[in-house]
Amino acid sequence: MKRNILEKLTSRKFIVTVITAIAGIITAIIGENETVQIIVGATMTIIPTIVYCITEGVLDAKSVKTIVDATADAAEKLGADEKVVDVIEQAGEIGEILTGDKKE
Repeated sequence: MKRNILEKLTSRKFIVTVITAIAGIITAIIGENETVQIIVGATMTIIPTIVYCITEGVLDAKSVKTIVDATADAAEKLGADEKVVDVIEQAGEIGEILTGDKKE
């Protein structure tokens, strides 16, 4: 768990997001025009944060889909009831819909 968090904190996406947020904050603090400070500071802080959160959410959803697919295959190979395998596969389809890999 700690290693996973450390990997996320040192990922390029996270580092770029932090640098962009810092640049936005600096611009907001030392910019010349007050209106420009507010607009640029808010934009440089909010947009990267939103993009980072969406990206991480999509990646997490894809990971869940991969795990669900592997679980369905394992359950089928171990002789699980067909209904159980179907439920697991339906969960995988929900993951595809959430990640945008499959249309409803």
